[in-house]
Amino acid sequence: MPLVREEHAVTSVGRGGGFLGRRAPGAAARAVTRLAYCLLVALLLVACGGSGQYVWIRDLPPPSAAEAAKLRVGDKVQLAVLGHDTLGGEFEIRPTGDVVLPQMGLFVARGFTVEQLRTNVTARLNGILQNPQVTVVLVSRRLPNVSVIGEVSNPGRYQLGEREGVLDALARAGGFTPFADEDAIFIISRTRGGPRIRFRYDDLTRGDPASVGYELSDGDVVVVE
Repeated sequence: MPLVREEHAVTSVGRGGGFLGRRAPGAAARAVTRLAYCLLVALLLVACGGSGQYVWIRDLPPPSAAEAAKLRVGDKVQLAVLGHDTLGGEFEIRPTGDVVLPQMGLFVARGFTVEQLRTNVTARLNGILQNPQVTVVLVSRRLPNVSVIGEVSNPGRYQLGEREGVLDALARAGGFTPFADEDAIFIISRTRGGPRIRFRYDDLTRGDPASVGYELSDGDVVVVE
């Protein structure tokens, strides 16, 4: 019943005629103490709550060569059909994951290899041309844009260069704040799905193959706790 007693104390002071009387500072101090205690408990609960579900990068199976070769949104391909120049050209994979080829229509490209895309185009042309000879070449990969948030100096969205990884993303964001936990760096991958992937800064700077070899994808989020 501590709140009721405080209410009575303020009421009796009011009847005494003073401006909250001499008891008000004590009541305010107790209120501040309670608030500080509640905040401390909340912080302890957060600290003890762990980092949620994750998988260590060292426990994550590396992507296969076939997986790494799959086309992604923003990649550009060059397509040619022997003897039919009007059917070819350079095409970028759209956000919907497909390309629109002249006189042939829409082809799903994201998630396929260059060879699989060539096979699909050839199969469609088989009903139009006699023995079509199709060539598909990967012209360029789209450089990934990743978000870096949490305990970094300059949170934001950054474009990485070819073969850049987690360390480069952290450098773009200005490094850690004094409150960062260097053992709690996480990647939220929109392409892989699944739980967050956890890294340690020491592993990254020591050149641990699994850590430095991880390839960030467009749309990934780097979180520093």
